[in-house]
Amino acid sequence: MGKVIGVINQKGGVGKTTATIDLANAIAQRKRKVLVIDLDQQGNLSKYTSADSHIPTIYEVLQAEKPIAEAVVTCGRIDVIPSSKELSKADKEFVEHDDIFLLSDVIELIRDKYDFIFIDNGPARSTLLTMAYVAADYIIIPAEADDGSLDGVDEVYNDIIRYRQGKRPITKAIISMLLLNRYENTVMHQNTKEALEEKSENFEDHPCIATIRKGIVATECKSFRQPVIDYDPNGNVAQDYMIAAKKLIMQVGERW
Repeated sequence: MGKVIGVINQKGGVGKTTATIDLANAIAQRKRKVLVIDLDQQGNLSKYTSADSHIPTIYEVLQAEKPIAEAVVTCGRIDVIPSSKELSKADKEFVEHDDIFLLSDVIELIRDKYDFIFIDNGPARSTLLTMAYVAADYIIIPAEADDGSLDGVDEVYNDIIRYRQGKRPITKAIISMLLLNRYENTVMHQNTKEALEEKSENFEDHPCIATIRKGIVATECKSFRQPVIDYDPNGNVAQDYMIAAKKLIMQVGERW
Protein backbone atom coordinates (compact mmCIF):
# COMPACT_ATOMS: atom_id res chain seq x y z
CA MET A 1 0.00 0.00 0.00
CA GLY A 2 1.42 3.36 -1.04
CA LYS A 3 2.61 5.90 1.50
CA VAL A 4 0.94 9.31 1.14
CA ILE A 5 3.21 12.33 1.69
CA GLY A 6 1.94 15.90 1.97
CA VAL A 7 4.35 18.72 1.15
CA ILE A 8 3.11 21.62 3.25
CA ASN A 9 4.04 25.10 4.45
CA GLN A 10 1.49 27.89 4.68
CA LYS A 11 4.22 30.36 3.74
CA GLY A 12 4.52 30.83 -0.02
CA GLY A 13 7.73 30.78 -2.03
CA VAL A 14 9.58 28.20 0.04
CA GLY A 15 10.01 25.66 -2.76
CA LYS A 16 7.15 23.24 -2.10
CA THR A 17 6.47 22.49 -5.75
CA THR A 18 10.13 22.09 -6.69
CA ALA A 19 10.68 19.82 -3.70
CA THR A 20 7.65 17.72 -4.62
CA ILE A 21 8.75 17.24 -8.23
CA ASP A 22 12.38 16.45 -7.46
CA LEU A 23 11.82 14.20 -4.45
CA ALA A 24 9.17 12.28 -6.39
CA ASN A 25 11.51 11.84 -9.36
CA ALA A 26 14.46 10.90 -7.17
CA ILE A 27 12.40 8.18 -5.51
CA ALA A 28 10.94 7.01 -8.83
CA GLN A 29 14.48 6.68 -10.14
CA ARG A 30 14.92 3.97 -7.50
CA LYS A 31 12.31 1.87 -9.31
CA ARG A 32 9.40 2.99 -7.13
CA LYS A 33 5.99 3.73 -8.59
CA VAL A 34 5.20 7.35 -7.71
CA LEU A 35 2.10 9.51 -8.13
CA VAL A 36 1.97 13.27 -7.55
CA ILE A 37 -1.30 15.14 -6.94
CA ASP A 38 -1.31 18.87 -7.68
CA LEU A 39 -3.70 20.29 -5.07
CA ASP A 40 -2.60 23.91 -5.59
CA GLN A 41 -5.02 26.01 -7.64
CA GLN A 42 -2.04 27.83 -9.19
CA GLY A 43 -1.17 24.59 -10.98
CA ASN A 44 2.58 25.17 -11.16
CA LEU A 45 3.41 21.52 -10.64
CA SER A 46 1.08 20.55 -13.49
CA LYS A 47 2.80 23.12 -15.71
CA TYR A 48 6.36 22.14 -14.80
CA THR A 49 5.67 18.45 -15.36
CA SER A 50 3.79 19.10 -18.63
CA ALA A 51 0.71 17.32 -17.29
CA ASP A 52 -1.95 17.25 -20.01
CA SER A 53 -4.39 20.08 -19.34
CA HIS A 54 -7.11 18.36 -21.36
CA ILE A 55 -7.60 15.37 -19.07
CA PRO A 56 -9.79 15.40 -15.94
CA THR A 57 -8.28 17.20 -12.94
CA ILE A 58 -8.25 16.59 -9.21
CA TYR A 59 -11.14 19.07 -8.93
CA GLU A 60 -13.39 16.92 -11.09
CA VAL A 61 -12.34 13.85 -9.13
CA LEU A 62 -13.21 15.48 -5.80
CA GLN A 63 -16.55 16.56 -7.25
CA ALA A 64 -17.20 12.92 -8.28
CA GLU A 65 -17.58 14.06 -11.87
CA LYS A 66 -14.74 11.81 -13.07
CA PRO A 67 -13.09 8.65 -11.68
CA ILE A 68 -9.59 9.18 -10.36
CA ALA A 69 -8.10 6.69 -12.82
CA GLU A 70 -9.07 8.98 -15.72
CA ALA A 71 -7.20 11.92 -14.16
CA VAL A 72 -3.80 10.22 -14.07
CA VAL A 73 -1.24 11.18 -16.71
CA THR A 74 2.30 9.83 -17.01
CA CYS A 75 4.98 12.55 -17.03
CA GLY A 76 8.37 10.97 -17.47
CA ARG A 77 9.04 8.54 -14.63
CA ILE A 78 6.16 9.74 -12.41
CA ASP A 79 2.38 9.90 -12.72
CA VAL A 80 0.56 13.20 -12.11
CA ILE A 81 -3.01 14.21 -11.36
CA PRO A 82 -3.22 17.82 -12.55
CA SER A 83 -4.66 20.84 -10.80
CA SER A 84 -7.48 23.12 -11.88
CA LYS A 85 -8.24 26.80 -11.33
CA GLU A 86 -11.64 25.58 -10.18
CA LEU A 87 -9.96 24.55 -6.92
CA SER A 88 -10.23 28.23 -5.94
CA LYS A 89 -13.92 27.51 -5.20
CA ALA A 90 -13.15 24.66 -2.80
CA ASP A 91 -13.82 26.61 0.41
CA LYS A 92 -17.30 27.49 -0.83
CA GLU A 93 -18.17 24.15 -2.40
CA PHE A 94 -16.78 21.59 0.04
CA VAL A 95 -18.58 22.77 3.15
CA GLU A 96 -19.91 19.56 4.71
CA HIS A 97 -17.83 18.10 7.53
CA ASP A 98 -17.30 14.81 5.72
CA ASP A 99 -15.91 16.67 2.70
CA ILE A 100 -12.50 16.83 4.39
CA PHE A 101 -12.26 13.07 3.81
CA LEU A 102 -12.86 13.27 0.04
CA LEU A 103 -9.20 13.31 -0.98
CA SER A 104 -8.37 10.42 1.32
CA ASP A 105 -11.30 8.43 -0.06
CA VAL A 106 -10.32 8.86 -3.71
CA ILE A 107 -6.66 8.11 -2.99
CA GLU A 108 -7.70 4.81 -1.41
CA LEU A 109 -9.10 3.75 -4.79
CA ILE A 110 -5.62 3.74 -6.39
CA ARG A 111 -3.33 3.55 -3.39
CA ASP A 112 -2.30 -0.05 -4.01
CA LYS A 113 -0.95 0.88 -7.45
CA TYR A 114 1.79 3.13 -6.02
CA ASP A 115 4.67 3.00 -3.59
CA PHE A 116 4.47 6.73 -2.86
CA ILE A 117 1.84 9.39 -3.44
CA PHE A 118 2.91 13.03 -3.03
CA ILE A 119 0.47 15.91 -2.53
CA ASP A 120 1.64 19.40 -3.49
CA ASN A 121 -0.32 22.07 -1.61
CA GLY A 122 -1.06 25.76 -1.87
CA PRO A 123 0.42 28.27 0.59
CA ALA A 124 -2.71 29.05 2.63
CA ARG A 125 -4.91 27.40 5.22
CA SER A 126 -7.94 26.08 3.37
CA THR A 127 -10.35 23.18 3.01
CA LEU A 128 -7.95 21.63 0.50
CA LEU A 129 -5.10 21.81 3.01
CA THR A 130 -7.26 20.09 5.61
CA MET A 131 -8.02 17.38 3.04
CA ALA A 132 -4.26 16.92 2.58
CA TYR A 133 -3.72 16.63 6.34
CA VAL A 134 -6.42 13.96 6.51
CA ALA A 135 -5.06 12.00 3.53
CA ALA A 136 -1.36 12.14 4.42
CA ASP A 137 0.60 9.49 6.28
CA TYR A 138 3.67 11.72 6.40
CA ILE A 139 4.40 15.44 6.07
CA ILE A 140 7.40 17.24 4.57
CA ILE A 141 7.77 20.90 5.56
CA PRO A 142 9.98 22.91 3.17
CA ALA A 143 11.50 26.10 4.55
CA GLU A 144 13.95 28.85 3.75
CA ALA A 145 16.22 31.03 5.84
CA ASP A 146 13.68 33.60 7.02
CA ASP A 147 11.46 34.04 10.07
CA GLY A 148 8.20 33.77 8.14
CA SER A 149 9.24 30.42 6.74
CA LEU A 150 10.16 29.12 10.20
CA ASP A 151 6.84 30.37 11.55
CA GLY A 152 5.21 28.30 8.82
CA VAL A 153 7.01 25.21 10.13
CA ASP A 154 5.53 25.81 13.59
CA GLU A 155 2.07 26.38 12.12
CA VAL A 156 2.11 23.03 10.34
CA TYR A 157 3.34 21.28 13.48
CA ASN A 158 0.60 22.89 15.57
CA ASP A 159 -2.00 21.88 12.98
CA ILE A 160 -0.82 18.28 13.03
CA ILE A 161 -0.88 18.05 16.82
CA ARG A 162 -4.36 19.58 16.95
CA TYR A 163 -5.73 17.29 14.25
CA ARG A 164 -4.07 14.23 15.74
CA GLN A 165 -4.84 14.77 19.40
CA GLY A 166 -8.11 16.70 19.44
CA LYS A 167 -11.38 15.31 20.71
CA ARG A 168 -12.13 14.12 17.18
CA PRO A 169 -8.81 13.19 15.54
CA ILE A 170 -8.88 13.42 11.76
CA THR A 171 -5.31 12.44 10.87
CA LYS A 172 -2.48 10.16 11.87
CA ALA A 173 0.08 12.05 9.78
CA ILE A 174 3.67 12.13 11.01
CA ILE A 175 6.05 14.99 10.23
CA SER A 176 8.91 13.11 8.60
CA MET A 177 11.21 15.82 7.18
CA LEU A 178 12.12 19.49 7.53
CA LEU A 179 13.66 20.54 4.21
CA LEU A 180 15.82 23.69 4.08
CA ASN A 181 15.86 25.02 0.52
CA ARG A 182 18.35 27.35 -1.22
CA TYR A 183 20.96 26.63 1.44
CA GLU A 184 24.20 28.61 1.42
CA ASN A 185 27.29 28.55 3.59
CA THR A 186 26.40 31.68 5.52
CA VAL A 187 25.79 32.46 9.17
CA MET A 188 22.10 33.12 8.49
CA HIS A 189 21.59 29.77 6.79
CA GLN A 190 23.58 27.90 9.41
CA ASN A 191 21.49 29.52 12.12
CA THR A 192 18.32 28.49 10.31
CA LYS A 193 19.55 24.92 10.01
CA GLU A 194 20.32 24.88 13.72
CA ALA A 195 16.83 26.26 14.44
CA LEU A 196 15.29 23.43 12.41
CA GLU A 197 17.44 20.89 14.24
CA GLU A 198 16.20 22.31 17.53
CA LYS A 199 12.61 22.09 16.32
CA SER A 200 13.17 18.48 15.30
CA GLU A 201 14.37 17.66 18.79
CA ASN A 202 11.33 19.33 20.32
CA PHE A 203 8.75 18.04 17.87
CA GLU A 204 6.99 14.87 18.90
CA ASP A 205 7.83 13.14 15.60
CA HIS A 206 11.56 14.07 15.50
CA PRO A 207 11.67 14.62 11.71
CA CYS A 208 14.93 14.34 9.84
CA ILE A 209 16.64 17.44 8.40
CA ALA A 210 17.75 17.82 4.79
CA THR A 211 19.33 20.77 2.99
CA ILE A 212 19.19 21.68 -0.70
CA ARG A 213 21.95 24.01 -1.83
CA LYS A 214 21.11 27.15 -3.75
CA GLY A 215 21.59 26.85 -7.51
CA ILE A 216 20.29 28.56 -10.63
CA VAL A 217 19.57 25.12 -12.11
CA ALA A 218 16.59 24.80 -9.75
CA THR A 219 14.96 27.61 -11.74
CA GLU A 220 16.38 26.78 -15.17
CA CYS A 221 15.08 23.22 -15.19
CA LYS A 222 11.49 24.46 -14.88
CA SER A 223 11.77 26.20 -18.25
CA PHE A 224 12.77 22.87 -19.81
CA ARG A 225 10.03 20.98 -17.94
CA GLN A 226 12.59 18.66 -16.38
CA PRO A 227 13.34 17.64 -12.80
CA VAL A 228 16.73 18.88 -11.70
CA ILE A 229 18.02 15.30 -11.38
CA ASP A 230 17.65 15.02 -15.18
CA TYR A 231 18.58 18.59 -16.12
CA ASP A 232 21.83 18.65 -14.12
CA PRO A 233 22.27 15.17 -12.61
CA ASN A 234 25.82 15.73 -11.36
CA GLY A 235 25.19 19.17 -9.89
CA ASN A 236 24.90 20.13 -6.23
CA VAL A 237 21.12 20.57 -6.26
CA ALA A 238 20.45 17.20 -7.89
CA GLN A 239 22.83 15.44 -5.52
CA ASP A 240 21.20 17.12 -2.53
CA TYR A 241 17.76 15.96 -3.66
CA MET A 242 19.01 12.40 -4.01
CA ILE A 243 20.39 12.56 -0.46
CA ALA A 244 17.11 14.06 0.81
CA ALA A 245 15.11 11.36 -0.97
CA LYS A 246 17.23 8.67 0.66
CA LYS A 247 16.70 10.24 4.08
CA LEU A 248 12.97 10.40 3.48
CA ILE A 249 12.74 6.79 2.34
CA MET A 250 14.60 5.60 5.41
CA GLN A 251 12.62 7.91 7.71
CA VAL A 252 9.34 6.30 6.65
CA GLY A 253 10.70 2.81 7.18
CA GLU A 254 11.61 1.79 3.63
CA ARG A 255 14.87 0.55 2.12
CA TRP A 256 16.72 2.84 -0.25
